[in-house]
Amino acid sequence: MKTMVRGPDAATLFWDGLAEELSAWQASGRVATFWWRDDDAAAASPALTRLIALSAATGVPVAIAAVPKLIEPSLPPALAGHPNVWLLQHGFAHIDHAKGLGQGAWELGAHRPLATVLTELETGREIMRDLFGAQFLPVIAAPWNHIDPRLMPGLAARGFLGVSAYGERPLFPPLAGFEEANIHFDPSRWKAGARFRGETAALEMIVGHLRRRRSGEAEPDEPTGIVSHHAALDEASWRFLADLFRFVARHPAGAWLSPKQIFSPGVP
Repeated sequence: MKTMVRGPDAATLFWDGLAEELSAWQASGRVATFWWRDDDAAAASPALTRLIALSAATGVPVAIAAVPKLIEPSLPPALAGHPNVWLLQHGFAHIDHAKGLGQGAWELGAHRPLATVLTELETGREIMRDLFGAQFLPVIAAPWNHIDPRLMPGLAARGFLGVSAYGERPLFPPLAGFEEANIHFDPSRWKAGARFRGETAALEMIVGHLRRRRSGEAEPDEPTGIVSHHAALDEASWRFLADLFRFVARHPAGAWLSPKQIFSPGVP
């Protein structure tokens, strides 16, 4: 009777693969940078409290993307006083203006005059500044990760610092003083309800992006971005994020950047 020998499971493959990749960065004398964005904040909640506690416990800064028009009075006090918590602008009202067109969900597309979209975003920026003060960075985290490239010059001219969507930089034409930093892995998959997508996807998406950065196939200086949606995370996703944050922070070739370091370099 033959003995069955099981190969390593997906979790082992991911953590071993991440360790190997970070060690390759270390051997080349470089540091692999990461950042964390969390979307769809509107009000205080137990999930948001847990998110802030995770940031504090691991020392990993978080960029919370809030929707200006949907913010409830409970949100600003829930976030105040946390030095590793920053606010980004998640569009204006998180409304899909492309519904029924078969193009996916778009708030920041050319389905309306671009001037109208820019005016809304300016209004949203002032709401965010009034509510969050110095915690707010005028950066557009695109709802559904869709934003028309033709908006970029107008955003830069109006004093926005940058943009964040999904994919490898550059997704948009570079502009002086306007930073693009995207996200590359969402622990949740969304079909049939949000649930952890698993370590196999993490190996492909996180470690894959790191390898492409190290080899020059992707832009080396774009930090590898992790996005979460605190209200929708299942327990497996929470555990994975906590383990990932600590694993990277412990490795000498891993570093978590704050949103301010990314979008306002050199500004104290």
